[in-house]
Amino acid sequence: MLKYKKFRFTSIADGVEDLTDILAGMSGKARRILSLVAQQTADLYIRVYRDAEQIVDLESDSLTATAPFLPMDLPLAEGQLCKAGFLNSSGGTLSNLDITIGYEETG
Repeated sequence: MLKYKKFRFTSIADGVEDLTDILAGMSGKARRILSLVAQQTADLYIRVYRDAEQIVDLESDSLTATAPFLPMDLPLAEGQLCKAGFLNSSGGTLSNLDITIGYEETG
């Protein structure tokens, strides 16, 4: 079954990478991240990490109205942690930014 998880970043200062623990691998459940959706803002980079490995580093305005989400295929084994968020390089503080992942869970 496809599920979604959303997180709102209330304020990200210029030059700051702000991440949140968005999903973790669990015992007895196979989890796989299938998509990612975020705001489309110039000089805002989407970042996704699985444990310490960076998986995504994409300028958010690459997502458009015709392609509003980033398809992914990121499995999470038991104990693995996925962090997602943004790097702000806009020259000012950005507020109320959302990031949403779509994932499936079996088992």
